[in-house]
Amino acid sequence: MSNKFKSVLMFVFSDVFFIAFWLFMLVNPWANANYPMQKHWNVFFVLSADTTGHDSGTGLSIFLGFVLPSILIYLAYFFVRLGFYLKKKVIPDPKKSFFITLFCFVFSLAFTFTFNKGWNYIYISSLVNKAPENSDFYDENFIPYESVTLSAPYGKTNNLIYIFLESMEGSFSDVEHGGILKYNLIPELTEIASENTVFGSLSGNGGLENLEATAWTSAGILSKTLAVPYFLPFSQDSDGNMKCLAKAKSLYDYLSEQGYRNVFAMGSEKQFENRDLILENHSVEVHDIKYYKNHNLIPEDYQVFWGFEDQKLYDMAKIELEELAASGEKFSFSMLTVDTHFPNGYKCEKCRNIYPSQIENVFDCSDRLVGEFISWIKKQEWAKDTTIVITGDHAYLDAPLNNFIRKISAVPSSKIDSMRRVYNVYINPIAETSGLNRARDYSSFDLMPTILNAVGFDFDTEGIALGRSLFKEYPTVIEKYGKREAERQYLRKTAAYERLK
Repeated sequence: MSNKFKSVLMFVFSDVFFIAFWLFMLVNPWANANYPMQKHWNVFFVLSADTTGHDSGTGLSIFLGFVLPSILIYLAYFFVRLGFYLKKKVIPDPKKSFFITLFCFVFSLAFTFTFNKGWNYIYISSLVNKAPENSDFYDENFIPYESVTLSAPYGKTNNLIYIFLESMEGSFSDVEHGGILKYNLIPELTEIASENTVFGSLSGNGGLENLEATAWTSAGILSKTLAVPYFLPFSQDSDGNMKCLAKAKSLYDYLSEQGYRNVFAMGSEKQFENRDLILENHSVEVHDIKYYKNHNLIPEDYQVFWGFEDQKLYDMAKIELEELAASGEKFSFSMLTVDTHFPNGYKCEKCRNIYPSQIENVFDCSDRLVGEFISWIKKQEWAKDTTIVITGDHAYLDAPLNNFIRKISAVPSSKIDSMRRVYNVYINPIAETSGLNRARDYSSFDLMPTILNAVGFDFDTEGIALGRSLFKEYPTVIEKYGKREAERQYLRKTAAYERLK
């Protein structure tokens, strides 16, 4: 290899290291302004799932956030270096240039690793990849699905409408109504909570604890319907097909066995984060943006944000519900909104401009949309035979450098996290509510057995899987162990969980 070729090669690698240095340095503020980088379990598991079908703005945000600035800095550097050469007729030392940029690149890697506490990913990876271990926690608290037999002690069971509101917290009301903000972003949901059945250890809207491995959309759906955490729940069967906890039973499996038809509607693509596997492996028909396009309900070329906005999703929901009610079958209809997704949400034509930030105005809009939808349901003939459950899929995933909650909180910063709860309310439950203890600490695991009770079913066990019905007096796992100890126990690879695959 000639010296000239070595010099050229060193200059090429020098430029690559220079660009990579700026990419790594600029990705840190971008990521921490757009993603919950402090939520290491969330980031790890989301990146390990199928991420096709993400929102339409991510690519542009990446390009503008750190790719384009890195390119522009490099071009400035290149032309300054070229001008220096043309003026001075002196070529920089290729070896010196190579080692300086290599040092900068290594520094950027170390800085990024440290800034984002990368050792947490190493720790999580070690837990995920170790051999399964026996768990006293599962032995003592996990109630096998197959041991549960449903009965209908009230002589009837209701249809179910299950509304997952993206990132919705009960804590988004003002302090007067049990929230943490200076003003109430969710007056409609606050009123709904005051008029119906809510559980929670805090006053006002109540709500559930946002535990690790339940705290992003797929994990929220899985934990709220299967009563276990999201801990790499996917495996391949003998034919090579991916499955999600094939030996577990979800809320929808139980309902299907009782003759219910289960439909789940969403305005995004169902495969994102393997939501299709979580739902379709467990007795659910998933109607996503592709379904609605194929049925000519959404234009073929339509795409905003994650697919189509919530305003249209509620229109789809009304069509679906009218068809389900007309069929005469028992049904459960679930839906997942998306407009309030971090970091800034999607502002539709119904959104107002009354708050300082876009995400606040989007939460205000989401509140009004769900309020209008509940009002519409109550006017329908079949409403009297229908139980409605509204819940946030998880708490809002605030980015460290873009946190509207802390900006408008009315409580001390040190108390914010301990007072945040995911919204959860039960409208028209069949289960007995008089004399019920509603001051409960609970999590996503407890929703599945609670919903079965709410629509009129009962079972002769203390609960199902890790869930306990809030219509009964059995302690939940976080009432029994506390939040941190419960997380410590189930955030590991256990033989009991692996047997569900």
